[in-house]
Amino acid sequence: MATSPETGVHFDPYAHEVHDDPYPYYAKMREQAPVYYNRKHGYWLLTKWDDCQAAFRDFRTFSSAAGPALEANQDVNAGYPMFINMDPPQHTRIRKLIQALMLPQRIAELEPYIREKAVSLLTPHLKSGRMDLTQDFAALLPMDVISTMIHVPVEDQNQVRQWADDLIFREDGQFGLNERNITAYLSMGSYFDKLATELSGKLAGDDDIFSAILQAEREGKLSHDDVIGFGILLAIAGNETTTKLIGNMCYRLWQHKDQRQLLIDDPQKIANGVEETLRFDGSTQMIGRQVMQDVEIRGNTIKAGERVGLCIISASRDEGRYENAESYDVTRGARDHMAFGSGVHSCVGSALARLEVRVCMEELLRLIPDYEIDEAGLERTHNPNVRGFTHVPVTFTPHS
Repeated sequence: MATSPETGVHFDPYAHEVHDDPYPYYAKMREQAPVYYNRKHGYWLLTKWDDCQAAFRDFRTFSSAAGPALEANQDVNAGYPMFINMDPPQHTRIRKLIQALMLPQRIAELEPYIREKAVSLLTPHLKSGRMDLTQDFAALLPMDVISTMIHVPVEDQNQVRQWADDLIFREDGQFGLNERNITAYLSMGSYFDKLATELSGKLAGDDDIFSAILQAEREGKLSHDDVIGFGILLAIAGNETTTKLIGNMCYRLWQHKDQRQLLIDDPQKIANGVEETLRFDGSTQMIGRQVMQDVEIRGNTIKAGERVGLCIISASRDEGRYENAESYDVTRGARDHMAFGSGVHSCVGSALARLEVRVCMEELLRLIPDYEIDEAGLERTHNPNVRGFTHVPVTFTPHS
């Protein structure tokens, strides 16, 4: 663990032991070192709500151009361009291409399909009374939905999802990318290169995201590498974080059975339960920025060129912002958390994620309301940015 010498606080977001329960570490940093410096790896962490919010909104000082990871000296431009690695005006221009397709009212049209898919995934397991909520359900539905939007065939979805898993996984203490991560990235790049080429002459207009992206390429607004980068980004962002959020909510409701019963008794509260899970145990833990000019925060000078992690999940548990911040309360329904970022880089897919998780939990609590988690069988993904489970084995009362 790296120690901030001024405070004695220890925190290493790359350590697997931290991933099991990072929240005591965040609480200690908020209290003793809200602007924390990791001397070993050379980056800062902001853990308070006000500081993270200010950084999100000051994109000129806190730049996204070097990517969302904490690692310094990233050459993100050596890969395929992604608009999350851009600042305005480039970011604004490209975001506009897909923003209209992701408006809440348009996303709402997907609800019948998402509900049908959720039921179809749960139904085969009802008679046995057991399943893995991640592998059999949470990992499959978001990948299926995003695949309809980017035209990944059914037979390819498991492979694309596996590449996404491999891309974000980090070994214990791993700082930077390893061969597994790089191979997954290159494989996804090759796949979306081929897919975009095959679909270029078949898709037109803006009926879905990939059609709009390919149309922009034909009009010279995007390069072919831009299209490949979009494919990789959407396969990851439209899959990993939502999958992990469903698992996190299932786990927290199992831990807090009184809260689960509130949602079973009144399914109208499930949307608020989704917001509380995003605040309390969201799948996106932190996101990196690069400082473009010296900035002082709480008496600490962060110099131009240094990396800063915005600990949004810590900010969402800031006692100065939320009453009883460390309590999981599904009736709270606060939407001012930063689980989807803030400012110009707020998540363009937030409406889709909210819809998917709400519908999934509505059907899960309707069909298997008494599920019990086999805690010994829980397995986590390991990444400083993304928190969640790869396996959530459950049992419940069998029925047809």
